[in-house]
Amino acid sequence: MNWKKIGWLISMGLMCLALVAVVSARIEAATNYPDNINPFAEKEEIVVLATPTPAPIQGEWPDIDITLPQYAMVSSAKLLTSSYVPDVSKIEGTYMMFDTAALPHLEDMIHDLKENGFGVYVGGAYRSYSYQKQRFDGKCYSIALEMGIEGKEIWLLPEYQKAVAEAKKYTMEPGASEHQLGLAVDLYDKQYVAQNYDHMNQRFYEYLDSICANYGFIKRYPTRKLLLTGWDEPWHYRYVGVEAATFIMENKLCYEEFYAHYNPDFDY
Repeated sequence: MNWKKIGWLISMGLMCLALVAVVSARIEAATNYPDNINPFAEKEEIVVLATPTPAPIQGEWPDIDITLPQYAMVSSAKLLTSSYVPDVSKIEGTYMMFDTAALPHLEDMIHDLKENGFGVYVGGAYRSYSYQKQRFDGKCYSIALEMGIEGKEIWLLPEYQKAVAEAKKYTMEPGASEHQLGLAVDLYDKQYVAQNYDHMNQRFYEYLDSICANYGFIKRYPTRKLLLTGWDEPWHYRYVGVEAATFIMENKLCYEEFYAHYNPDFDY
């Protein structure tokens, strides 16, 4: 008897039951905010279990060179250095920058959205290492003040590390953001006061998810894969090329699952 397989099936079943409970709670909570709580948080504080990878996988895994920059895995465990600066160009109609080679595909996807009646707002694209550091340091400092940590050089205090650990739940540390690759973009149907997916246009994302692979993009941090990716950002899309994107979206994978196939030692 294959006890390992049986154990895996039981654990997957428990995860699915937990997911149903959590999603139900999230739906109820979306319309019941206490008066003193701002529902438009910078990042939603939710816990959602990842769904198991669909089986069997549809189609053959793409024959690609996973070492190419467009397939790079970027995370807190695989940081980019401050010297990594991609070739980027301005996105038409914005002040945002995107990878020069992939830019035509992004602009074609945006054009598709507009042609089908959707407004498109680019909320984020390329970010330099230094810019991400400013964002992260600012979040650390803000949380430290909320914790009552004060001083002229509070970042030197031992207790400041508590603020740093808390900040990592909301903002990626420098080197950990895909935006530094120049291949990631945050897309909305309009400019929102804050990032709360429950208050965004779901028709916009349903359509975007149905066509993004045609232009080489994937939904990078879907809610259902939070435990695997570490982030819940359903508005964040990543360019990986049409072949890889089509395989990922059709099989409902997150990028970690795709990347791990080509790197068996990858830990996520």
